[in-house]
Amino acid sequence: MRHTTSVTDEVRYGFRRRAREDFSGAGGRQRLLACAGSPVPEGSRQPASAGEETHRSSAYGDDGPVTNDSVVPYVRDVVRRWPGHDAVSWAGTTVSYGELHALASAIAAVLLEFHGEAVAVRVPSGHRQIATLLGVLAAGAQLLWLGAHETGERGRVVLRDLRPACLVLDGAEDEFAEFYRAELSGKILDLGTVVPTAAPLVPVEPGGPAYFAYTSGSTGTPKGVAQTHAALAQFTSWLGGTFEMGPGARVAQWVAPEHDPALCEVFATLVSGGTLCPVPERIRANPDKLVGWLAEERITHLQTIPSFMRELLRAGLPSTLRCLLLMGEALPAELVNGLRSALPAARLVNLYGPTEVIAATWHEIAGEVQDTTPIGVPIPGRAVLVLDDQDQPCPVGVTGNLVVRSPYVTPGYFGVGRTDAFRPDGCYRTGDLACLRPDGLLEFRGRRDFQVKVAGVRLELGEVEAALAGHESVRECAVVPTVDADGLTTHLVAYVVPHKEPEVRAWRSYLRARFGRSMSPIRVKVLSGRLPRTVAGKVDRRRLAG
Repeated sequence: MRHTTSVTDEVRYGFRRRAREDFSGAGGRQRLLACAGSPVPEGSRQPASAGEETHRSSAYGDDGPVTNDSVVPYVRDVVRRWPGHDAVSWAGTTVSYGELHALASAIAAVLLEFHGEAVAVRVPSGHRQIATLLGVLAAGAQLLWLGAHETGERGRVVLRDLRPACLVLDGAEDEFAEFYRAELSGKILDLGTVVPTAAPLVPVEPGGPAYFAYTSGSTGTPKGVAQTHAALAQFTSWLGGTFEMGPGARVAQWVAPEHDPALCEVFATLVSGGTLCPVPERIRANPDKLVGWLAEERITHLQTIPSFMRELLRAGLPSTLRCLLLMGEALPAELVNGLRSALPAARLVNLYGPTEVIAATWHEIAGEVQDTTPIGVPIPGRAVLVLDDQDQPCPVGVTGNLVVRSPYVTPGYFGVGRTDAFRPDGCYRTGDLACLRPDGLLEFRGRRDFQVKVAGVRLELGEVEAALAGHESVRECAVVPTVDADGLTTHLVAYVVPHKEPEVRAWRSYLRARFGRSMSPIRVKVLSGRLPRTVAGKVDRRRLAG
């Protein structure tokens, strides 16, 4: 039996069922078209045709756990039920749910003064880091999770933008913390000063921000995606319940803190009662060492990106793995079939979705894949549409714009609100292309704009270009992606016209200083004269790539 019920599933039903009813019945097509911003055609109130039913069947998630709450009371339910169970395993030691809750409560008590304000967490991996994340949310503060080794200019840009009221550390201050104190005048909390105490359960507004996740922006400036308590609780409840992350599960926390899937790994495990196992930073990107760690820790659940999973497969995945969650990139058929052969009993799942909705679709792969791995069907609480350029539903097999409608679409970007990508009634235009297959599954067909993913990290080419163009020796530049035979972006190529003698090494160092550890592999080609341009004056990227 694949699905097990989480400890608080009984309170997580209802909302998505109501959302589903919004799209069903005679008025369903009318509401879907209104979501896309289209005029409702005459006669649309009539019963749907068979073709329309085929289209609409791809637009709903099925019955399952949903919530309109926060993750905090769900974790406390687990603490009450299984206080002695292992919550976090780190460096050869384990911390129980009771012990984790006690530390989180003490941290929350200190952070209560920042209720409703942003708090940045920059704590090394381990149970103290996990307790801090829980403590921030328990205090009703808004979480910004930074890597403990974040030193790049990008991290400073994020802090300048959000201006969190507090920065939580665990140990001595470094240059980055000194910058925060000097420039932003915020308060710094050292976990070493926290004394044992109990914090009350602070009510939070489910529709209010729980955390901020910063992604690349088309203007060259990172954008802070605000996501709500309800969205985090709903998705992690579904993830943990559907993929059996409860007692007995040992879940690797692999994703880097700067990216929101890391929060999903953490809280899907904690709301379900499993054991969270943070991956040591020194081996996170080393496939040979990581597979050994997976075996030693008896990891049962691993979430990663397809390009890195390919390296793990070559290194030899341990038989302890019983669930592999792949996200962030297109999933090649050869990798799927290799994983099926190596771990035939493991569940293999393809997850898709932008940060603005946390995730949108999922597909559990039962057998071999011949061509393209589908992204599947909508996750509960989400409706997914494929629309043409006139915002009309595309027929089966026709590529169109992928649009998500959900109450869990982000309220907007920090300091910006909602852009043109957001439509009335909870619709978000992802910028991705997809088609509906005859079997009712959705298939990803790439992106319309210049946003790419390299090693699972989403980057806007305009952001990289804007940063590189800021170097004093660069006259103009353009950045294009290079893809492999599977369609995965392997690296970026920067075409640079310099003002003076080329400074390739300096440019790479400049980008690393700007983006920190998240900077993707980049090659530099120096050009003389000017960049090739179209008749409209835009950079001719096809000529560059050719």
